[in-house]
Amino acid sequence: MQSVDDFRKSFDKLYYGKILTVLKPFEDERITCIKKCIVFIILGFVCLFIMWKTLGLSNVIGDDLTGWLVSLTLVAAIVFFLIPSHLASNFEQNIKDKVMPELLKTFNNFKWSAYTSFIEDNYIKKSKLVGDFNRRDNDDCFKGKYKDVKIDICETYLEKESGSGKNRTVITKFDGVLVRLLPKRKYKGIILIKKDHLIDFVPEGMQQVHLEDVEFEKKYNVYSNDQIEARYILTTAFMERFNNISLAFNASKIEASISEQGILIGISTVRDLFKVGKLHKPVCDYEQFNRMKEEFASILELIDELKLYQNIGM
Repeated sequence: MQSVDDFRKSFDKLYYGKILTVLKPFEDERITCIKKCIVFIILGFVCLFIMWKTLGLSNVIGDDLTGWLVSLTLVAAIVFFLIPSHLASNFEQNIKDKVMPELLKTFNNFKWSAYTSFIEDNYIKKSKLVGDFNRRDNDDCFKGKYKDVKIDICETYLEKESGSGKNRTVITKFDGVLVRLLPKRKYKGIILIKKDHLIDFVPEGMQQVHLEDVEFEKKYNVYSNDQIEARYILTTAFMERFNNISLAFNASKIEASISEQGILIGISTVRDLFKVGKLHKPVCDYEQFNRMKEEFASILELIDELKLYQNIGM
């Protein structure tokens, strides 16, 4: 893969040449799964109706029997309403297990894992991007290279849990996708790009960097311990690519940390990313695959813009 355009062309060629063949047998399974979901949802409402009728007969059958029947039908209703979500999740996972290995042939030496992250906890904490956390859940994770730049991508949920019992608190620290880029180029200082108004102090040992792009400054606060390097890196073209990542992932927030240990980008979004088996859409629907293609392409474009594959100085 020599360029982002090559990636897009290879992706589409693979999709129409191979992926469609893999997907087509799943369409009948999708229809069957939808029918099952509808049946379970109807059964759930039937249980709620029986529960409502039972409450109206409490004077006839007695309070004890009424309480028992209401509890039973309520539990049954909850179970019936939860089953469709479980069926949809299993359907999506079956497609991923078949499709992801084929999709990754678009990349050279890329790996996919459903739950195992390639980005270490200590690396995230050292980046100063999300603060402290002690609980973590991962979904889709990818590891590979583009033009000798190592790339790790992981859909991650981070929490900070403290206290216990009634004093237990859980704070969400991050919910979205973490992207780690390990370039040949090494940075001397550290640069933090934080969402504006979400930080009301200057990090220790750092100064706020004022940039020429007024619109970018309205969205982000930038801090660094090396003003010259920060301005050299944060060009107008970089800011454009950075915003493109946000648009590609439909992010509610995007932040980044750039330092000698690499680049870590935090893309916050409530959308379930890298989803290629949506139950409510035909399995061969191209749009869900095209969205994934553009998500990856936006990251590759940033690598090209920063020339991370070159070991160059300032």
